[in-house]
Amino acid sequence: MGEGALVTVAAGSAAGARRHMDAVCALYDEVFSVPPFVWPEDESVRHRQMLDRLTFDPTFGIAFATTADNLVGFVYGVGLKPDTNWWNGFQQPVPHHVTQEWTGRTFAVIDLAVQNYWRRQGIGHRLLNVLLSTRSEERATLAVQPHAADSHAFYAAIGGWQLVGRQDTPYYVSSQFDIYIADLPGTANP
Repeated sequence: MGEGALVTVAAGSAAGARRHMDAVCALYDEVFSVPPFVWPEDESVRHRQMLDRLTFDPTFGIAFATTADNLVGFVYGVGLKPDTNWWNGFQQPVPHHVTQEWTGRTFAVIDLAVQNYWRRQGIGHRLLNVLLSTRSEERATLAVQPHAADSHAFYAAIGGWQLVGRQDTPYYVSSQFDIYIADLPGTANP
């Protein structure tokens, strides 16, 4: 299509995320409120509160994809803490060397969204690359709802992401998530 050249992808800041909160939340709602995603009735409110809280975490990172006048994509996340619950609830055992956490080991990509019109032009990949290139952690992780086939296909297509396993998450948006990990540039698994 070639229109991806009209999109600028750049790392942002927590202050920028707070400034653009309405646009980020509107795009989140647009992308994740339709099948195949699970969308609880209070998800829009829960997401806004979570994002607001995350912007005050010193490990918060975000990247934006914009046209001249619109936000068309974003990705954000935070560094995991040693006492994180991220690695709990796997349906099958996962090796301790994967789930062991320490400060600076893992950056969790919390949400990545691209407006439907702009998909399949490499914008999601560019967003992820820009955000992850700003990180000092050894690896990244992310969670995908099991029925989100396009999301799974995206991570398979861009390469580098390894499926760790499926978690039961009864108190979150979806009752299950598939967890992926990837080494960050310049790092290798211990």
